Amino acid sequence: MTFYQLIQLMVIHQPALKELADKQHTLKIEVPPFRGSILDREGKEFATNLRVPSIFAVPRLIADQGRGVFIEKIHEVLGLDRNFLKERLSRKKSFVWLKRQTTFEEAQKIHQLKTPVLGMIEEPRRFYPQGDLLSQILGYTNIDNQGIEGMELSLNKDLQGRPGSRITRRDALGREVKAFEKKTVPAVDGHVVTLTIDQHIQYLTERALERAYTRWHAKGATAIVMNPQTGEILALANRPTFDPNYYQKASPDSRRNRSITDMYEPGSVFKIVTASAALNEGTVTPETIFYCENGHYNYGGGRILHDVHSYGRLTFEEVLIKSSNIGAVKIGATLKPDVFQSYVEKFGFGKPTGIDFPGEAPGFCRPPSQWSKTSPYNIPIGHEIMVTAIQITTAMAVLANGGNLVKPYLISRIQDQNGVTLRENYPVIKRRVIREEVAYKMRKILERVVNEGTGKSAKIDEIPTGGKTGTAQKVLPGGRGYSHNSFMSSFVGMAPIEEPQLVMAVVLDDPHPAYYGGTVSAPVFKEVIEPALLYLGYVPENAKILGSFGTEKPDLPRNQPKALSGVASGTKG
Repeated sequence: MTFYQLIQLMVIHQPALKELADKQHTLKIEVPPFRGSILDREGKEFATNLRVPSIFAVPRLIADQGRGVFIEKIHEVLGLDRNFLKERLSRKKSFVWLKRQTTFEEAQKIHQLKTPVLGMIEEPRRFYPQGDLLSQILGYTNIDNQGIEGMELSLNKDLQGRPGSRITRRDALGREVKAFEKKTVPAVDGHVVTLTIDQHIQYLTERALERAYTRWHAKGATAIVMNPQTGEILALANRPTFDPNYYQKASPDSRRNRSITDMYEPGSVFKIVTASAALNEGTVTPETIFYCENGHYNYGGGRILHDVHSYGRLTFEEVLIKSSNIGAVKIGATLKPDVFQSYVEKFGFGKPTGIDFPGEAPGFCRPPSQWSKTSPYNIPIGHEIMVTAIQITTAMAVLANGGNLVKPYLISRIQDQNGVTLRENYPVIKRRVIREEVAYKMRKILERVVNEGTGKSAKIDEIPTGGKTGTAQKVLPGGRGYSHNSFMSSFVGMAPIEEPQLVMAVVLDDPHPAYYGGTVSAPVFKEVIEPALLYLGYVPENAKILGSFGTEKPDLPRNQPKALSGVASGTKG
């Protein structure tokens, strides 16, 4: 080599050659963060991460003449399309993805090729260890760990974290030399989200709802369990459902959170609003008599209102116990329309509840100025008004907690990876709706509904329970009247009746052949609430708690549910 050539290499072209060498020997690899976990109230995982191999290539290390053979080898191992591989491996880059989140078997085969052109990185993949449990609330992520639906989407900024990077050196054969790693920027993992949901109660709810949904061939179903004192959602289930681990196979219908997004006419469960308003205004007493027209009420213009059974004179209490439509309409008639409407709004209908989940429907109700001639006969019994299951649940909670409308919520707190709390939710009382003594009277009436009336299927031995059934004809498409063979069937209840710890709503969409709420929905309430209360530590007053050898243990604490202790001292009103 001449002296002039040495000068060219060492002086004139040295910067360009150094830059070329750096490009050939330097590799920048992104370090993905771990997405934050989603936990239940006891710290059990609903969403976590797995480490899985992902395969990348360094195209600039491939000689042009050998690219075709190389593509064929990768095609055989990974099964990737040849045109896809040709496009990727023709790029003049130092890093391209070939297959993300592959199997360990395929990763092993790539390793056995022993080529510096290919490399592997362990990436975090979102994993839902409980399968379809709470799936419509959790949602899911894509391959880049970005939230697509549910809380994974609404809390994506909290959960996703911040990626890091690693700049490393390669030797002449393309092998990484970790001792010469130049710079590392660590990834920052996402925040941890703790929900108000209890995984055990969620399981009980999902199991019971699945049975009813399947048995009664319903188009859809939803159930909500809530602490009426605080507004904490302890369980929320929908059918049909899906497994977020395999969200690609799920239909849009199965991913919908019906309890929050779907509006429907509630039917007779809405009578709790009508009755509570009349009691609170003092226009009726529990002993007030109403003539129920022997089940056939002509209210003008040839319009007939029917009861399922023929009733004559019924007390106010009996109207609710037997769920008389005619009696409920006459109770509503004791109130001026604007007064009645004010209670509809106070109970939370016509506006979103404010639950911390996206896509909540507001429901629908018209002011008296827009009522039709039939509205005074339809609205008191739950027609000409649209509600959501979460609204019905919070309305029943008003009676359960002594007359207050609480704000429902799903997120308990958000913490960083060091356990520092960044945000926390507290119980919120939005307003007083009815007086405490009125709420108590209503609870005692609803207890009779379960013991004597339409809600007998919800009765739980040794646990005083109250609730209201509902069976509403579905509106025909285009608003062309009501169907005579499609129904929304529901039950909303509470337990124990003296100091309710749980409120639950169960709604089935178009069940058949049976369709009465007391038949198809009330049993779901019983199947969930009985074991849930025992799990939470509630002990019936008359129950004998036996030890392993049959000896009575009278010293155990009674009626002190471990997770439900009423409105916390931090309540905001």
